Amino acid sequence: MKPEILAPAGSPESVFAAVRSGADAVYLAGEAFNARRNAANFTYEQLKESVAYCHARGVKVYHALNTLVKDSEITVLKAEIERILTLGEDALILQDLGVAEIVKSMAPDMPIHASTQLTAHSLAGVRELEARGFKRVVLAREMSKEEIAFIRRNTDVELEVFVHGALCMCVSGQCLMSAFFGARSGNRGLCAQPCRLPFQAQGGTGHDLSLKDNSLLHFLPEMEELGVNSFKIEGRMKRPEYVAASVSACKEALAGTYTPAQESDLKNIFSRQGFTDGYYTAKRGREMFGARTKADVTAAEGKLLKTYAALYAGETPRVPCEIHIFIRKGQAPVMRMSALDKTVTVEGETLPEPALHRALTEEEVKARVSKLGGTPFYAATVKAEVDAGLMLSAGVLNALRRECAAALEARLSAVQPYACTGKMPSLPPAREHKAPKKVYLRFADIAQTKAIDFSFDKIILPIEQANRAVERFGTERLILETPRVFFGKEAHLIKLLEQAKALGVKEVSVGNIGALRLAKERGFSIFAGLGTNLFNSYALEAFGADEALLSVEMRTAQIAALQSDTPIGGILYGYLPLMITRNCPLANGRTCDKCDKKGYITDRKGEKFAVRCRFGASEIFNPHALYMGDKESEIKTDFSLFYFTVENAAQAAHILDLYQNHAKPDFPFTRGLYGKGVL
Repeated sequence: MKPEILAPAGSPESVFAAVRSGADAVYLAGEAFNARRNAANFTYEQLKESVAYCHARGVKVYHALNTLVKDSEITVLKAEIERILTLGEDALILQDLGVAEIVKSMAPDMPIHASTQLTAHSLAGVRELEARGFKRVVLAREMSKEEIAFIRRNTDVELEVFVHGALCMCVSGQCLMSAFFGARSGNRGLCAQPCRLPFQAQGGTGHDLSLKDNSLLHFLPEMEELGVNSFKIEGRMKRPEYVAASVSACKEALAGTYTPAQESDLKNIFSRQGFTDGYYTAKRGREMFGARTKADVTAAEGKLLKTYAALYAGETPRVPCEIHIFIRKGQAPVMRMSALDKTVTVEGETLPEPALHRALTEEEVKARVSKLGGTPFYAATVKAEVDAGLMLSAGVLNALRRECAAALEARLSAVQPYACTGKMPSLPPAREHKAPKKVYLRFADIAQTKAIDFSFDKIILPIEQANRAVERFGTERLILETPRVFFGKEAHLIKLLEQAKALGVKEVSVGNIGALRLAKERGFSIFAGLGTNLFNSYALEAFGADEALLSVEMRTAQIAALQSDTPIGGILYGYLPLMITRNCPLANGRTCDKCDKKGYITDRKGEKFAVRCRFGASEIFNPHALYMGDKESEIKTDFSLFYFTVENAAQAAHILDLYQNHAKPDFPFTRGLYGKGVL
């Protein structure tokens, strides 16, 4: 089946641009719960009109409901879902696993797509999402051709791949930078794009968290062969001309006629010092970086924009239809039109008359009823059955054609709402807050534990260090941590998990949906770690962990109100990772062979952000540690977690001493988002 071209629509005008330029589907959103809340977006009436417009032209509509949702918003969310179901759209795009369970309970027939915010980058992750009822998975943007192909060969679920548009520096769904800089959460659709600000790596360009825009258009025929189902264009914040240009370019690329001139137009309409295909081709490094320059801005001049605006200025006949007209003696003329498996029949009011001079021919009738300009249709086949010796005016035939085309358009755009059960998934009663709470320690390296003289309940160490961890700490209190992302290293992670099982390890920390599946398949107890974005009661229940670390974007009041039987925890101390990225920021200044997997970048204020690499990805840490050791009682959880990352053994021991002695921190620190939360 031919892959679809999926276009962004941040406004009604962009819907016209997408459809009239040839998109097969659009994705858009209402005014709440979507990952581009700063786009123009759509009122309910605009959504109705847009869905009708698209469906009449054979174009699918996917509704983005792809943010994390607070418990306090569930009533509003439920009402929003009920409204969406009346629109008859073709699928919902979701990030929050709790929201997915709500949708499945309320509307079992509504197709759901897994947002790229769910960080699906492995076969295990895709299979887990498929098992949870997702019809389609939007893959992480950082994947290579070989990694996409491997997943395609081993699953039947639909796969959607971003083929053009902006690249986030951070793996989608894992970024905390905007939230920690100004409470504007990317997971809540309000990213302020701090990564586009100046950040300096050693030897870098000064914009070392900014990537060029992704463009894989040259590879679309190859990706079609791989079996990718949907080619997605990023850009709900972009102008309609961008939508028209990118959709047109995708069409040409699929046809094998994409030209350098079109690529130049795309760059000029919007780019950041050009394009990159570094993730798909596995050629990561300095060439992937780029920032928006004055030259990039001025390149989108009026003449170029007018050229692409002209593509959607008028109706584009894009729907093939079949026409069958009957003109019989003594009977009103009848026209039947069929398209997209729908048929309408219209009967005229004027009877044909005997011809006084020249009789009407079938060819004349066919030519007249084929003129469908100004409608979404073009005549693929036309049949005319005309009795001999009759005449019927051109005006009557034209009116019949117009009425029939309008009836067919109305039939195609008729709303087909989804049934709504109104049922919500069940939740346990409100939590009881017990004291004293347990204390868990997490270390990035076992060497950090050398000076520890502290009574703890559980310790979390990297799965790569399983042998040493078991030798020192045994298995009863040990949790082995899988990497938050493991692009292309799934087989290696499986091997590590099986080795850990053989050592007698009982519990594993997971940071994504793929690691969850791999650990469950091998019988481990599950600790939901950083990266799982557990933000509400429904998500906690849906994830299915044995104990869970909550999202660090939650306020203390939100934590206290959670309903869940799952033991929950919050981070009490740590330099939190603001980003995890596959293209290391240090690579904009030096190659990996000259790096010992650690370094730092500096922002425009002189703050240093530590960078550490693990399992083929780089984490960028906040320059100030979170510390809530003196306010632990405010966080109503079952356990508190000390999250050690860049500290040495002596520093880690000192932090624990401060906590034991109820002392104030003697270092620069932040209270994180416990007090203010995120918007």
